[in-house]
Amino acid sequence: MRWLPYDLALVAHSSDLAVPDPAHSGPEAAESRPPRHRHSASKREAGRRTTASPSIRPPGSWLTVLAFVIVAVPFAWAIVALLTSSDHLTLPDDLALIDLHTRRALGWHQQLGVFDHNNWNHPGPAYFYLQSFAYRLFGSSPRALFVGAALWNGLAAVACVAVVRRRTTPTRAVWTSLWVCALAMVLAIGGTAATTYSESVLGALVSPWNPMVVLFPLLLLVLLCASALDRSGPSLAGAVLVATYVAQADISVGPLAFTLVGAAGLCWLITLVADRRGAGREEEVATGVTVSATAADPFEASGHWHATTGMWRRVIVAAALGGTVLAWVPPLVEQVTNHPGNVTLIVQFFNAGHPGQPLHAALWAFASGASVLVLGPAEVMGSLLGNPPAHAGVAVAVSLATVVVATAAAFAGLRARARFAGGLGVLVLVGCLASVVALTHVIGFIFGYLAIWVVVLPTAACIAIGLVPLPEAVARRFAGTARAITVSRIVLSALGVGAGVALMIHVLAIPPLSRASDPHVGQLADLVEPYLLSGGRVAVGDAGAGTAETQLLDTEEFIGLVNQLERDGYQPTVNAFWKSQFGPGYLSDTTEPRVISLSTWTPRSHDLRGYVGQVGDMAVTVTTDSGAPVTRSS
Repeated sequence: MRWLPYDLALVAHSSDLAVPDPAHSGPEAAESRPPRHRHSASKREAGRRTTASPSIRPPGSWLTVLAFVIVAVPFAWAIVALLTSSDHLTLPDDLALIDLHTRRALGWHQQLGVFDHNNWNHPGPAYFYLQSFAYRLFGSSPRALFVGAALWNGLAAVACVAVVRRRTTPTRAVWTSLWVCALAMVLAIGGTAATTYSESVLGALVSPWNPMVVLFPLLLLVLLCASALDRSGPSLAGAVLVATYVAQADISVGPLAFTLVGAAGLCWLITLVADRRGAGREEEVATGVTVSATAADPFEASGHWHATTGMWRRVIVAAALGGTVLAWVPPLVEQVTNHPGNVTLIVQFFNAGHPGQPLHAALWAFASGASVLVLGPAEVMGSLLGNPPAHAGVAVAVSLATVVVATAAAFAGLRARARFAGGLGVLVLVGCLASVVALTHVIGFIFGYLAIWVVVLPTAACIAIGLVPLPEAVARRFAGTARAITVSRIVLSALGVGAGVALMIHVLAIPPLSRASDPHVGQLADLVEPYLLSGGRVAVGDAGAGTAETQLLDTEEFIGLVNQLERDGYQPTVNAFWKSQFGPGYLSDTTEPRVISLSTWTPRSHDLRGYVGQVGDMAVTVTTDSGAPVTRSS
């Protein structure tokens, strides 16, 4: 069986589908064969080929536009809805920390990622500096975090379609948009059953929580690595930049990201060396295939985008590598100026002999993450992973289907010399293996947010199988049947539009921003601020604030209060226990003129010195640094 690769030069007439028979020799066959050597054509013929190259707006451009519209419109609508929301937000816990660190990035003070409960920070601040652009553009409010998350997710989703369109054809871009919308629909599911308290009930599509903002960039990373396998240097440089972003934002994605980049970089280098020796050139000539500009493959459409010029290729590579270097400067400075530095803490933690996860637990966690594409995030985000989930059969079926589909795409794509499609299938298989290995190194419980990124792999596998060129026998059936080709494209376009409409319905169902707000944080700030000095320093401490049954600290409200006080112009500090979360700039020196203390409320809390009121299950006191009560200043 022979194949019709979509990524070879289009050299035949637009009305022919010429597949020369190697056994046939004659003037016509010789005429249809591509030249044996790259420079065998005359300069005049080369000039004609350059003149006849497809324009940047080929005849199938309406499909290209459709592919981008299907993905872009729902994200654009989500951004507009968030921008027009007038809700006042007071954020708790992780979202409050992200808000605080993003404001620090505005002043170029943020060196690391968010704090991890294992006493180190995620590797770098790239996410916060990216969010700081949205902060400046959209009003420097908590709302800007959600707008920024939707914006960056939308841009990554559109970039996924652009990469596929750049390497293949408009109809395959529509195919990609269909699966990008499918992933977006899953992540748009909100409600307490599908989220954690950190992600908020708005759903992952617009959530600024760092485990969620890496999902669409991770899919983009897989596609860029596949493009690098197809000999694209700018794609490899872009993959390095995107891998830096996702790994700095969420260290659990780092092993997968850098494994994919390493595999793509190695193959790209080998291909580059082979091409320079002439092996790659001979490989293309040996196929003896001539593909028409209007091939009978129903997933083909006329023309490819122009190849990037040499100057722009250099600009793209320089910008991507420059951005990568800049992203790693802050954590490098932190590592050199602190003892121990954050990198040292991470290395020490993972080398301390903590027990990881057995293989069966990692496999079940992988299966649970993959099943998100079918079941949604509720089952993963609402439970600990590592054991058979409630829908174990579905999880196993999705995982096996991912491997089978990726294997089929890899085999068929590489056999057809469609490096992009075959490489994407290979990378999905590599990613599956790397993910399982990474999950075996999770220390402690496997929370859902540590494995939800696995959902990217079945999505990429579904994209890959649609990029494989049709076999010759199938393509010949469509030869000359314009109606069949048109019907196939219309059906695919209808499926893509249906996915876009379904995504829009999910976007319209996203709750208002007020649902992401924690009212206790706002009540705490309103209660204590009248007792504080305008713009003054204030120490925020805890004395076992929490429920009477557990005496556990209400961590999310505590962090939210510190963030809200700083947002309102005060200078909050915390004790050494919180230094790693907030950073050394927030460490108390015990000389603050005002001290806020949160404790568990009891009927005797009224007798506490400096008692100012109750919020939820917390009793709140405000005193001077010597412990004396203070009066309201307003």
